[in-house]
Amino acid sequence: MNTPSADTETVVRRHLQAFVEQKGLDAILSDYADDACFITESSVYRGKQGIRQFFEGFMASLPPNAVDAFALHALRTESDVAYITWSAGHDLPLGTDTFVVRGGRIVSQTFAAYRAPAQAPGEARD
Repeated sequence: MNTPSADTETVVRRHLQAFVEQKGLDAILSDYADDACFITESSVYRGKQGIRQFFEGFMASLPPNAVDAFALHALRTESDVAYITWSAGHDLPLGTDTFVVRGGRIVSQTFAAYRAPAQAPGEARD
């Protein structure tokens, strides 16, 4: 029998795989409970339709090749909570999410990402 941490990790890894493999919004949203809550610095999105709204805007705002550059740095679980840190190339050097998973579905998630300041044309990155 799986422990809650194992179930939580399975759901989060499936969720990340849907994103990284660009399986589409329906695949990404399939991991959420119907009444899930998604919290960001600027807003709270409720339900799958609200979370879809977040992902539509987020995906449209990603720099070119950001999904291809996605790297998971840490995944920690404790019972029904998972915490990840990640990056997506130079433009998104740090992102973090916390998930609460119950009954095989994400019921709550927080999200934050640091977007590097835009570079002037020809300016070198450190």
